[in-house]
Amino acid sequence: MNASAVHALPDSGLGTLPFDEVTTLLREIEGGVAWQKAVTTLPLPTLSHKSHWFTNPKKALFYLSLTTPTRDLAVDIGAGSGVIASELARHFRRVIALEQDAKWSRFMTHRFSQDGLAVDVIHGNALRLPASVTNVDLAVVNGVLEWVAFGETPEAKAGTPRDVQLAFLKAIRSALRPGGRIGIAIENRLHVECFRGASPHDELPYVVVMPRPLADAVSRRGQGAPYRTWIYGARGYARLLKDAGFVRPQIYAALPTYHQPESFVPLDRTDAIRPHLINGSRLRRLALTAFAAAGLLGQMVHSFYIAAEKPAP
Repeated sequence: MNASAVHALPDSGLGTLPFDEVTTLLREIEGGVAWQKAVTTLPLPTLSHKSHWFTNPKKALFYLSLTTPTRDLAVDIGAGSGVIASELARHFRRVIALEQDAKWSRFMTHRFSQDGLAVDVIHGNALRLPASVTNVDLAVVNGVLEWVAFGETPEAKAGTPRDVQLAFLKAIRSALRPGGRIGIAIENRLHVECFRGASPHDELPYVVVMPRPLADAVSRRGQGAPYRTWIYGARGYARLLKDAGFVRPQIYAALPTYHQPESFVPLDRTDAIRPHLINGSRLRRLALTAFAAAGLLGQMVHSFYIAAEKPAP
């Protein structure tokens, strides 16, 4: 995920690294250290466990698998470390990496320059796509959709989180050429661990699976802020994309997660999903085996890869 595409998180360091680690990393690179060396050798607590966020090319495999009208232009919205944009640049004639945070924009500029990749870094807001982002073949939204309604900008506060997400998706659809594809990676509201108190985006336990009004009330009372990082189940994402004007939504299980992907499979591939979910206590195994027998195991995975298409005129 790259929350910095939308706003700066005061506690989590742009959703990826603490602010002091981002500053140290950038200082090393701008002092002449190669970005790969800095990422893999700096003795920083969080970075030491997240080097894959910078270097794992599998993060781009789903997006590269999508058929597009041409391979002329791809846009990575909320590009963060640039790991996906780097892989796109090896397959598309032109790539734009859109990133709101200035430090990550600077990092990517150094990264792409050192790697000899022609990626245009645009320092901009995901909710205000630049006019230059047009006739796009592929728009990548990797760990960003859930964050677009979280922040203090007027655009982020313009209605319910679903309203803001719809406006964001409609803007992307407008930027695509006919037949262009959007690719999304995002968590699943119905993941089995969410029913055990897991908090995908630092919510209070169980908030993510509560009815939205109750979740908002609990969040305001417990955290002093509304609940704005809405995620959905597979059907909810399909409805959201259709309401935004996309057609042919396709939803896949990201295995084991989209954060560290190894593969992606259709949600009915119970055989492939089973090893990633049916584990732990005897009661958990029995419950999930029952869901598998009913063909519902794919609805309970950690996260999804999603694709949809802009219709022809």
